[in-house]
Amino acid sequence: MNVRFYEKILEWTRAGRRVAVATIVDTKGSTPRKPGTKMLITERMELYGTIGGGCVEADVIFAAREVLRTLKPRLIHVDIKAKNADEIDMLCGGEITLYVEPVMPDVQLLICGGGHISKALAHVCEGLDFRIVVVDDRPQFAHEERFPGADATVCCSYEDLANHVDLTPLTYAVVVTRGHSGDEVCLRALLASPAAHIAMIGSRAKWANLRANLAAGGATEAQLARVKSPAGIDIGSITPEEIAISVAAELVQQRARHRANGYTEAAAP
Repeated sequence: MNVRFYEKILEWTRAGRRVAVATIVDTKGSTPRKPGTKMLITERMELYGTIGGGCVEADVIFAAREVLRTLKPRLIHVDIKAKNADEIDMLCGGEITLYVEPVMPDVQLLICGGGHISKALAHVCEGLDFRIVVVDDRPQFAHEERFPGADATVCCSYEDLANHVDLTPLTYAVVVTRGHSGDEVCLRALLASPAAHIAMIGSRAKWANLRANLAAGGATEAQLARVKSPAGIDIGSITPEEIAISVAAELVQQRARHRANGYTEAAAP
């Protein structure tokens, strides 16, 4: 298998798509392809590679849709000789067994703001299997030395957030910038995205004020209902470290719920 095949997996998963990898693991008789041959199928039914075309690929694509829905791999068996002549466009008479497995994009934790709470949150989430991305509009608060455990640090204006960070259905965002204006700008970008989870750290009064501003700017009730604020599970947290623990626990909780539903709950913008 050439490198381009694996580059295609990275390309699609980095764009937030689920990908099914179908691999021929056994054959009997005359078959169009041999063991080890692979094919990719995305949730949008985009294809890369071939395992033989015709009825074989039709059966695999059908199976891939179920694998991508349930996120559970499966073996499938295609008996080519059992197909009617009208159903098949290949002169083969064998059997093929394939293993179809899902490949998920990384679940991204986007932290908007590089202050004390953000630093504690990034540290707490290092071992929780998130791809951690920290964004701040100040260079001194968005660099690798400050966030050594983050996968990426981005210094850009919050207005330009969507141009620097991929916001996908597997994005879990926590907004904690240094002020109301930065929070509002980030929330506008996130509400226009398919992010799975949007949370803002702050008081109920702060959220009520920002909610009114966002509504006046055109945000719908359905969009505003996507925001969880105050962020985190109520554990009586006070310090940045305690707040980080409460927010991290909520992130794990939400991810588990979405995972159990095959990540089908990601909100549309």
